[in-house]
Amino acid sequence: MGKSSFFIRLAHWPDDERLLKQVRERVFIQEQQVPKDLEWDGEDHQALQLLALDAEQNPIGTARLLGSGQIGRMAVLEAWRNQGIGSALLKRLLTEAEQGDYPELFLNAQLTALPFYQRQGFQAEGDVFDEAGIPHQRMTRQPQKTESSPGFMEANLGLTQTTYYLHSAEEYRDLATRMVAQATRTLSLISGDLEPLVYDQAPFISAVKQLALKSQVAHIRILIQDNSLLRRQGHRLIDLAQRLTSTIEVRKPDREYREFAQSFLLVDDCGYLHRQQADRYTTTACFHDRLQTAQLEETFSEIWERGEPDMELVRLHL
Repeated sequence: MGKSSFFIRLAHWPDDERLLKQVRERVFIQEQQVPKDLEWDGEDHQALQLLALDAEQNPIGTARLLGSGQIGRMAVLEAWRNQGIGSALLKRLLTEAEQGDYPELFLNAQLTALPFYQRQGFQAEGDVFDEAGIPHQRMTRQPQKTESSPGFMEANLGLTQTTYYLHSAEEYRDLATRMVAQATRTLSLISGDLEPLVYDQAPFISAVKQLALKSQVAHIRILIQDNSLLRRQGHRLIDLAQRLTSTIEVRKPDREYREFAQSFLLVDDCGYLHRQQADRYTTTACFHDRLQTAQLEETFSEIWERGEPDMELVRLHL
């Protein structure tokens, strides 16, 4: 994986205290000369914490969200700046806030960072004030209206930048079907057991078949962590893969990824559906977000390269 490879996960204080402190001490205390008693304010135990890590699991960025709705401790190590990490951290915080029960979001931004937050819908208000010897300004962001299944029926792959928040298998299935139906090149899917309620439904199967036959460059990759249900009950997507072996590949992850908690579907380098917890249908999705899709694709490709063909499913369909 390259230098720009990174991923973001939820962190828990004090379990991840050492990793979080590695970033914040270097950025705030050493680089910006923030006094230690201001940096360690006693709020970390109750905060929602995010941690950005590189491919070797080294901490490179942090962010937190307090129950009051305050976003803060946004920090990225100097060597990793200008690579989209700060934007990814902020976007993930906004997603967590949308799915939680948080009041109006606000933050105290350093003046040099105002444009960064304005691009994410924050608006400056009030006077400039000093905090730890650095000019700051309060910024607020009104709760955003979230879109669900009716809203994406007009969405276009590669064009619609709206982020959708889904909460049911039906919404997930309908959006996945629409997105795959618009795909022209690639589909990458990782799923625990290729859940039939979503992926063994006729409209979705038809969309995948259409993609597989659409062009010679079409490539569909499917990672399945547990094939026991498929071996007992069968699955139309696996049947399709056995008929179109030149286009559709199925693998099982290496043992270290068998308990991978996330599930996602990626289309044409720009569209994604992402569930942080595969056993829940709380989903973030977008038809045009190349940065987030690329980050998820990097994770998928790493798992894919370490995986191997699922010979049990191959024998099942011989």
